[in-house]
Amino acid sequence: MHEYHIVEAVVKQILEEARSHKAKRITGVTLMLGELSGFKEESIRVYFDTLSRGNILEGAKLVMKSVKSKLKCKDCGEIFEHEKAEFNCPKCSGLGILTDSGKEFYADNIEVESYP
Repeated sequence: MHEYHIVEAVVKQILEEARSHKAKRITGVTLMLGELSGFKEESIRVYFDTLSRGNILEGAKLVMKSVKSKLKCKDCGEIFEHEKAEFNCPKCSGLGILTDSGKEFYADNIEVESYP
């Protein structure tokens, strides 16, 4: 249920942005979803559909893109994708520390039909 409020905030931002560009209808939205965000894609889709009813977002195609988490090596500074249960740097074998990558949840792209 904690996804509801975050999806509600993103939908509000999408609607405000679309209206500021005089959109008559939103046809598509791409959301970025970090694998460490703690949000479930299925729940996001349900809440997105619910919050889209009765406004210019209704019927929009929702595309969700996953963002992999990344680590930064404590020894050499290399940034690399986090693989399951693997925290060692592929360059020097040093220990990787989690970065903010993979915690994302935001609208990356909005496709609209605008008034002439």
